[in-house]
Amino acid sequence: MNIIAFGCIAGLLCLLGAGYYYRKGKRSPSKDDSSSIRSFDELAEAVRSAVNEVLNTDLDGSGLAETEIKKRKRQQAKLRLSTRQACFGDTGSSEYLKEYIKELLINRLGINEGTICRIIPFNESGSMTATELFEYMYMIYRRHYGIHVFGRMVKDHAFNEAKADEEGKPVYSIDEADIRRAFLDCGLEPDYTDMLETLTQRCYEKLYGHDVADLLIMDPDIDGVSGGVGGCTRIEYSYLEELMSPKAGTKKINSYDVIYCVFRGRLIRMKFLSFGREETLERVVKNIYRYNSKTTLSKRNPVIHASMKNNSRIVVARPPVSDSWAFYVRKFASTDARKIESLITDKNADRVIALLKSIVEAECNFVISGNTGGGKTTLLKSLIGYINPSYTLRVIESSFELNINNLYPDRNVHVMQERGDFSIYDAITASKKMDTDVLILGEVNEPKVAGAFIQVAQSGSRMAITTLHHETTQKLIEYLRNALVCEFGLTDVHVAQKQVIDSVSFDVHMVHDVTGHHFIERITQIIPSQKDEQYELRDIVVFDTEKKMYRFVGEVSPSMTVLLKEAAG
Repeated sequence: MNIIAFGCIAGLLCLLGAGYYYRKGKRSPSKDDSSSIRSFDELAEAVRSAVNEVLNTDLDGSGLAETEIKKRKRQQAKLRLSTRQACFGDTGSSEYLKEYIKELLINRLGINEGTICRIIPFNESGSMTATELFEYMYMIYRRHYGIHVFGRMVKDHAFNEAKADEEGKPVYSIDEADIRRAFLDCGLEPDYTDMLETLTQRCYEKLYGHDVADLLIMDPDIDGVSGGVGGCTRIEYSYLEELMSPKAGTKKINSYDVIYCVFRGRLIRMKFLSFGREETLERVVKNIYRYNSKTTLSKRNPVIHASMKNNSRIVVARPPVSDSWAFYVRKFASTDARKIESLITDKNADRVIALLKSIVEAECNFVISGNTGGGKTTLLKSLIGYINPSYTLRVIESSFELNINNLYPDRNVHVMQERGDFSIYDAITASKKMDTDVLILGEVNEPKVAGAFIQVAQSGSRMAITTLHHETTQKLIEYLRNALVCEFGLTDVHVAQKQVIDSVSFDVHMVHDVTGHHFIERITQIIPSQKDEQYELRDIVVFDTEKKMYRFVGEVSPSMTVLLKEAAG
């Protein structure tokens, strides 16, 4: 059981007791009443009814003393809050709600060792669905190994090994056969506790969580989860075409059948999981983004960027702009970001890490570029550890993701995000009056922000760091230059370009390949020339993809060498 749940048990038991009191005067169902429940759907509906009964009871007419009414109203409010916030990534709410559901299953609905297999046939694994088997195995693993479940499953059953698709190309997927084989091979002895935890999880995710994606979204080893991103949509689906196809009788894969997860950079199709119907996927999409959203998902606002309470980044999309209901969850807590050695691992990595450390300690302005999921954010968080601990850090993000306060609790850190009419540009402007030594900009995602970053890098702080998505340093410079021209009234392109090359010293380009291997593709120095806006781009380090090693192919400029040596002491 999660530690958070223990603190909730006392209040939970009181609330359950209150539930029985609320039903005073009504026929209270006994354990024998559960004999009529023969399916999981019936059980889930019974749980829903029991929870709603407690939430909808009017305590003012109960005849209890005023102090007791206030106490039970607080307990009622806690349950109501948990049902609303559990899907927001609030671990406390989800664990409280699961404990409550578990008590309902046992004390009201008569679930015990003799009746539980009526709902899910744990005693006949061949009759269980692949989803039930996966979640059953998940609970068994969690009891034996703690919270890092999926990583252990991958290690034991090689779930992250490539398979050949119909064309012989490597893909990563886990199908029903993989799950059934893994369950038989896991070698761990299950017990009734695992069965009860599985049934509780199934009820929770169906009623209040993220359905079959819930365990993936909350697993600390998984970097990201997406749903509704593939398969046939309502626009494309043709029942007649399905009947007349050469593979008649084979059900087509719909968008609600498609779930992916990202594990250590590898995109894995969870082929054994499905939301079952479009309405279920729609419910998940409508709930998952609401914690920190600035607006409501609608036809007028069909794509929303938000975050969960655990700092995961959320993107949701809906028809008619999107061809299906879809969601993306990107997490940032699966790697210990303070250990740069866990991210930069190939031959000569120690020399690369030493160079990065000297760049930070020399207080150079630099950017970390690369594609989405390349490891930019993780590298940035690691490098913050090399900044002088006496410096003040001002962090600006579109939404709270870097989690720097938790990583470096002893540092002087102030984090701001855009909200409503308060934009990232407003936050950058405000940071100039906040005794800023180091400005850390989570991501440059629009020209106005890019131009503001250059302005701060020129004069507003000791050092400025950000991330961008450009593939080459040349394109990066052009983007920053054009941002100054378009957003800050610089009419001379040459002057704007000179400001950029005088402000940014290094471009660290981070990527990952299809196997999930993260590496720095290159570290490029931007060397200003004495002739107006001219400059030289010099690769200092490049990655040899064939030999899986870092090569030092250029020398840092003489003036920069002096700075790096002085910083090294």
